[in-house]
Parts: sequence; structure tokens; C-alpha cells
Amino acid sequence: MTRMVYKPVEMFYTREQLKKILEKQDTDKDGKLSMKELKSAFQELQSRFPRFRAEVAMRKCDKNDDGYIEFGKELESVVSYAEECHYTVP
Repeated sequence: MTRMVYKPVEMFYTREQLKKILEKQDTDKDGKLSMKELKSAFQELQSRFPRFRAEVAMRKCDKNDDGYIEFGKELESVVSYAEECHYTVP
């Protein structure tokens, strides 16, 4: 008799879900994410290294080097970066 072992299917966050998580972290409602807010987003995504992920995202996506991720093209870049990290829905 063969025993079947079932492995749970991993579900990855969609772009829209990632964008909503990031936007939700804009606690001061200024239309941009600070390093602290970005780190909180990666914590919510259950990153093992949220500070590191936030620093990398800021370096890659903050095009005008003002220390913030502005909603629009910069936020879309962070969404793309988060997609590359393959975060799964808990």
C-alpha cells in the first residue's frame, strides 16, 4: 500500500495584495512610505529580515533619494521587489 503525503499549496501574494499592504503602512497619510513604515510592511509580510528588506527596497526604489517611497512609480517598484521575494499568504 502506497501512502500519499499531501503538501500544502503555497499561495503567493498578488500585486494588488502587496500594494494594499504597503499602502496600509502609510500611517501618517502623507502619500509616501518612510523607512519605518516600509519596515512595518515587510514585518506584516513575515519577512525574516524586515529591516534588511526595507533598506534594499529603499535603495532600489527611492529614485529621488529623499528617503521616502512615494506612491506611484516608486511604490510600484517596491511591489515588484516584494514579488521577487516570493512572500506567501499565511
